[in-house]
Amino acid sequence: MRLTNRDEMSGETRGLGGYLAEERSRLFDGASPKKREQMLAAERTREVYRAWNAVCAHTREGSHATGLHYRPEPNELIVYMDSAAWTQEMTMLREIIRARMAATGVDVAGLVFMTSKEGYASRASSAAAAGTAAGTSGSADSPAKGPAGSSSARRAAKTPPPHKDLTPAESAVIDREVSGIKDQRLQEALKSAMKASFEWRKGLDAQNKA
Repeated sequence: MRLTNRDEMSGETRGLGGYLAEERSRLFDGASPKKREQMLAAERTREVYRAWNAVCAHTREGSHATGLHYRPEPNELIVYMDSAAWTQEMTMLREIIRARMAATGVDVAGLVFMTSKEGYASRASSAAAAGTAAGTSGSADSPAKGPAGSSSARRAAKTPPPHKDLTPAESAVIDREVSGIKDQRLQEALKSAMKASFEWRKGLDAQNKA
């Protein structure tokens, strides 16, 4: 099956190969050395964030993280927590977390845990606040108390950006488009950018047809 996209400016229908070739040219062919370095840095940051999420995103401890910041020069990930108690708890666990991140293929030199400024709430804190406002007994769990809070606490729903996963055939086309790039890291950065762009376009097309 040949996938096509309609050009929004000219109304013409183009094949997948034409669209991806255009994206490759836009993202890479005309990029300056500085821009290519930025692409590499962005890809490295995404890799580090993915590793953190793979290890901590669905854990009780991870639910108290309010933000991440990767510093490439010292190869250090800064994690912001919603309370001083959780900052202390996670600091004691940092070498275990770092080892588990390394097991996913991403090795950072250091993990630094810091307490967020007032006003930045984690998912767990937001859920607890919602439970309190609704008259429930929910409260954020702490290292001392363990998990607590009402399951009826609701989080505000966010509309995700358009997204539709690529098929194996579509992924193979992207692989062919970037195969000529010798620098492996740069090849992966371009592949990631093209994949995100095309998944967004597919999702947008699906929304428009719905």
